[in-house]
Amino acid sequence: MRRSLVLISIVALLLVSATVARAQEIAFPAHDGDRVECNAYIEMPKGYVSGICVMVNDSGTVKGAIVNEFGITALDFTYNITDDKVRLESVVAMLDKWYIRNVLSKDIRELLLALREGRTAYNDEKYHITYTLTPMDRPQDDGTDDEETATDE
Repeated sequence: MRRSLVLISIVALLLVSATVARAQEIAFPAHDGDRVECNAYIEMPKGYVSGICVMVNDSGTVKGAIVNEFGITALDFTYNITDDKVRLESVVAMLDKWYIRNVLSKDIRELLLALREGRTAYNDEKYHITYTLTPMDRPQDDGTDDEETATDE
């Protein structure tokens, strides 16, 4: 009886650790060519930005963009993994102020570090800004084509 409980515990531990490792792989594009799509939610005291965040690892640099539901790009960024630095490429006009850009670049860096550790959120306590990225479910490819094939009759 004890042996079976130990065996069940070991199997459960392996399944949980595999699930956590998979969640970490999904949330951050760690390898060259990896692409991650997440639901993004940035909550501030006077408003929020929600949409989709897409990140791609391109030779040690993560390139990302946050796009809202209307297709307007809120911000584009690049994250150099080796230097551990974030550069904002473009920011929507409403957020394009030097002091906001500084806060955003520091917070995105912290958010990406959190993603690497397997967490999906970062809270900037000084400015009361909460960043949340939740991985989107990708449809599984079952090998069948959605298009119907025409047959000669």
